[in-house]
Amino acid sequence: MLHDLLGKYSIEEMTDLLITVWGNVFLVIMIISLSMSMIQDRKHKDTRNITIPYTFDVLSFYIILFLYNLSGVLYTICIGIGLPGYRFFAELFMFIFYVFGGLLTIFFIRFVDKNVIEYYGGRRLRYLCKILTFCQIILFMFLVITPFSGVIYYFDDKHNYVRAEGYWAWQIYTIVCFLFIGLVIIRYYKQMNALLRQIAVIAFSFPLISFLMSVLTPDYNYSSVLIILAAMFIYLLYENYKSIYAIEYVVKMEDVQKKLMLDQIQPHFLHNSLTSIIYYIDKDPEKAKGALVNFSKYLRSNLDSVNEKSVIPFTQELEHTKMYLSLEKLRFEDKLEVEFDIIDYEFNIPVLTLQPMVENAVKHGIRKSETGRGKVSISTKQSKGYHIIQIKDDGAGFDTEELKHLDDTHIGVKNVKKRLQMECSGVLNIESKENEGTTCTIMIPK
Repeated sequence: MLHDLLGKYSIEEMTDLLITVWGNVFLVIMIISLSMSMIQDRKHKDTRNITIPYTFDVLSFYIILFLYNLSGVLYTICIGIGLPGYRFFAELFMFIFYVFGGLLTIFFIRFVDKNVIEYYGGRRLRYLCKILTFCQIILFMFLVITPFSGVIYYFDDKHNYVRAEGYWAWQIYTIVCFLFIGLVIIRYYKQMNALLRQIAVIAFSFPLISFLMSVLTPDYNYSSVLIILAAMFIYLLYENYKSIYAIEYVVKMEDVQKKLMLDQIQPHFLHNSLTSIIYYIDKDPEKAKGALVNFSKYLRSNLDSVNEKSVIPFTQELEHTKMYLSLEKLRFEDKLEVEFDIIDYEFNIPVLTLQPMVENAVKHGIRKSETGRGKVSISTKQSKGYHIIQIKDDGAGFDTEELKHLDDTHIGVKNVKKRLQMECSGVLNIESKENEGTTCTIMIPK
């Protein structure tokens, strides 16, 4: 069998086959290493809440690349052996080879969309990503009928692989995708962080060089060597960044916790709450007594939050928010209306993420409205993959462009967004219209 294989292909082609096989061995090692690292991080109490950026992307890239290379190797072996029924398996593995090649293209588009365009680009670029993805899906449809129609490729009477007219449409599409990705990287290169820049350059340049060389020299495939080299470089960069990120995470969290304490213990709020309690001591002693209990619990909860090292049950954060709102209603009475619609509550959330957003709704929404009156609604529900919390008010509203100009000294919204992302990969979205109100949506992955 080995003699037949050696006799079928040239030394260059056999060298490429061996490199691809060994490259796949390295890919398996890297896949296992990343997977085990993710499992161990989730088990350890000090690292389970740390989400290293791009981990899932890197792992997905390795898995797709491994299957892409594996199908190419199996195709080559089938052609070389020439046993009965080999043509069926050769065509099958060639089909799979094209499938994972297309998935690699979609992966690169989605990676750039999620990690670059979503943060630095605009809607038009996001629409282009959707269009390119849709085009690949159409090409997949043509690929499905290719074994029966030979649209993209076919095998001649001598069982040789032949490129059809559809092949060039596939390649032109791939060129367009990589040109688009390259232009996006160049446009937003300075805004990206160091690791993202390095991954983007490697993930774009190596496959592009490989693709161009395969077009110019169709008799020899350089893709395996170059793409495996790219994967190894990315792995080294990721492992180095992982250690640096873990250290930076601890430093940032300590800083955030200090700011969190200073932000929540506000002299004005304490003074106003105590003044309201004093007012009710003679007017309604029972009400004053209840308010004093809530005030004490509220202070204790804020102080305890500084020592919280992980996420807490949502019900605990909701209870803290209710204490805050009870003190505000004590002061504003019927000017402030509060509504709860809590359907989903069995999940965890970083400490002091709901209460600050509700406080913003009261202070900057209701109190700054023309009438000084309004309603704050707090609701929870589940969607596919997420626990969703919404805080709505019908107050003053504002121009959301202002959020882009918050500096690092601003504690409220920026603090919440940072802790959601760092501690549970959560997302905070804010929609607002002037004189109509604001909706804050917190999305916690399941």
